[in-house]
Amino acid sequence: MQRFALVMAAALLGACSAQEATVPLDSEPLHGGALTSGDRAALHALDTAYVKAWLDPDGATRSEALLSLFAPDVVVYPGRGRAPLNGIEELRAYWFAEDFSPTVIEYIEHETLAVEGSVALAAITGHSKIAFVSNGRRIAQEGHYIIHARPDDAGYWRIERMMWSARARE
Repeated sequence: MQRFALVMAAALLGACSAQEATVPLDSEPLHGGALTSGDRAALHALDTAYVKAWLDPDGATRSEALLSLFAPDVVVYPGRGRAPLNGIEELRAYWFAEDFSPTVIEYIEHETLAVEGSVALAAITGHSKIAFVSNGRRIAQEGHYIIHARPDDAGYWRIERMMWSARARE
């Protein structure tokens, strides 16, 4: 009986893989191509702008500069298993909560390791180091980050997904 079940499973898998893949009628081909040198430069600039925005000493300017880098439907996955943040307003509440004292950034560094993708969607990966004071507590950490970016309607790259890992820095 077990042998029969194994033979049937193998036959079904073989039949599935032998069938020709069909494209759903409502799908459209991806109009994309490889990243251009201009796209790569813009993506590096996006990563640099993220770091620069955090270093702005004026909290109001910092929040607007930072949040302008994100797509309206952004999803950010904070480190340490915290729940995802959905959209600009959740991101604003997380990073710039009104009931907390402003975060003071001592330093932040991003070392871009790779920029890959297409003209429709790209990924920036890298290594980060940061030290900041939040609510009277100094935190220094390092880790890796990944940013998924896509161009907005005007053609500017915006962060649509972001996540990072963080471990205490000695």
